Amino acid sequence: MGLRVFTRKAKMQLIPSEEDICELLFTHNKTHHACRLFLNWFKQYGACTRSELSRFAWDLEAGKIEEGFKYRRTSFYRQIRKPLLTLGLIIIVQRFGEKQDFDVKSFVVREKYVLVRQPIPKRPPDGLNLPRLMWTICKRWNDEFLEKR
Repeated sequence: MGLRVFTRKAKMQLIPSEEDICELLFTHNKTHHACRLFLNWFKQYGACTRSELSRFAWDLEAGKIEEGFKYRRTSFYRQIRKPLLTLGLIIIVQRFGEKQDFDVKSFVVREKYVLVRQPIPKRPPDGLNLPRLMWTICKRWNDEFLEKR
């Protein structure tokens, strides 16, 4: 979602902090639903490699994640993955993973998508403006995904 849509949304209404994070980030219902499926899947694993994310996108396109719901893989990458990366809600980091070759155990470095805790103050900024909207998004993100660990 572009910056213009964020500011328009902030000017039109007071954004409640109880609203779903997917509804705050995306405007279309199908994108909300696909984002919610992705974030629920991501909660289960905590981190995923690029190939695991690709497998999820293929399963989403085939309708295997939820019966009767399909979402194109290219749309998933363009409309869900990219905004989450751009806003800094998820990042790609290098993590060590075990590799078993015969009887020798070694470690390899793999790139994984991980959730990011957003450092925000306890009190929101004053007024109805973009910083307040971003604070609300970050607060919802932290409450939903990272505080319950």
